[in-house]
Amino acid sequence: MARIVFCEDEVLIQKLFRVMLRSTDHEIYLASNGIEGLELVERVRPDLIFTDISMPDCDGYQFADAIKALPYLAHIPIIFVSAFAQQAEMEEGFRHGGVGYIIKPFSSADLYEKIERFCNQQVPRT
Repeated sequence: MARIVFCEDEVLIQKLFRVMLRSTDHEIYLASNGIEGLELVERVRPDLIFTDISMPDCDGYQFADAIKALPYLAHIPIIFVSAFAQQAEMEEGFRHGGVGYIIKPFSSADLYEKIERFCNQQVPRT
């Protein structure tokens, strides 16, 4: 079982994410922007973070930068989620500490693959 934070401003996408993972035993936590996301990550200490890039108040890049700036959270893998499949945007996500990228609309197979890949790594906890 993994604790997963999904940071997304669109309620329908949040619901889709939750429905796709309903049959798993993962704990899912939702935030509507990067500010809420950072508060949630500090409280929950998830195993994996999925974040949209375009959000109000604090976008996905700013959110990732804030996570990576905190030594006790920096080890948490971040996967960017976006409707845009542009190479430049993907590279920008990696520059901000992302380990993966999923394009909207995503499938449950996309989510399962990323969760399996990044939650089963042995990551040191601080």
